Amino acid sequence: MVNKKLKTELSRDDMQELLELYNTLDQGIDNIVECLDVDLSTLREFREKVHSLREMFNFRAPMDDDGRPMHWRKSVLPDAPNAWFYEDLDTPKLCECDD
Repeated sequence: MVNKKLKTELSRDDMQELLELYNTLDQGIDNIVECLDVDLSTLREFREKVHSLREMFNFRAPMDDDGRPMHWRKSVLPDAPNAWFYEDLDTPKLCECDD
């Protein structure tokens, strides 16, 4: 495990998106607790917010020992040594430093 602090500066739009995530989770969980049931629209909202959060912080799938992504595993931070990044083999590299 990497032992360093990650700091990110958030814009007001980012904070608004995080607030929307909080409100969606808060309302959805309250509804589930009160009704002891969950509807598909609540699950769809949860999934949309999860994708939004992943994109905002660039959370990555971990990769296995052969460099293949394990999308079913818990995501890792983008600076984790096992963070998987898509490599487009058809895109020419500008210099050797792009490795």
